[in-house]
Amino acid sequence: MKNIQKHIFIIGMMCSGKSSLTPILSKKINIPFVDLDKDLISILGIDIPEMFDTLSEKKFRLLESNYFLEHIKNSQYIYATGGGLVLSQKNRLALSKYGTTILLDTPINTIYERLVKDKKRSRPLFKKSPTKNQVTKIWMERKKYYQECANLVIKTENKSLDIIAEEIINYLNQ
Repeated sequence: MKNIQKHIFIIGMMCSGKSSLTPILSKKINIPFVDLDKDLISILGIDIPEMFDTLSEKKFRLLESNYFLEHIKNSQYIYATGGGLVLSQKNRLALSKYGTTILLDTPINTIYERLVKDKKRSRPLFKKSPTKNQVTKIWMERKKYYQECANLVIKTENKSLDIIAEEIINYLNQ
């Protein structure tokens, strides 16, 4: 792998496939992975919506950021980041400085469909059923940050996770 600076960061909107992709990519290139949301859930013993309710979104983002910035000091990992990680300038700088960042560019319609199918309502920004306008608004607020950080943008529409992983591997081998 020629193009690995240190870590591999997978970024993108909620429901873009970050958590599903990282174990597949990890297995293919033999680099361990970290799912930031799952780590925080494991450490605190509560799910992300509860963290938002208990801490507030602002404090959750600070906790997420601190955990991320400390964890990247460790050996090489593939990271499935939270969708809002890019909202912090410190995090964006770290994404650029400490690894290769891949944006999963998933169509709004696909994200919306996945959110609607999420019966557990595990997305704290949507306490009730999301609307397509809400999803579009979040994308528009974050788009510039995702694109600012991304070394590679992968359009995920109609692609399997294996195909996406292969695209990443091909990029890393350049």
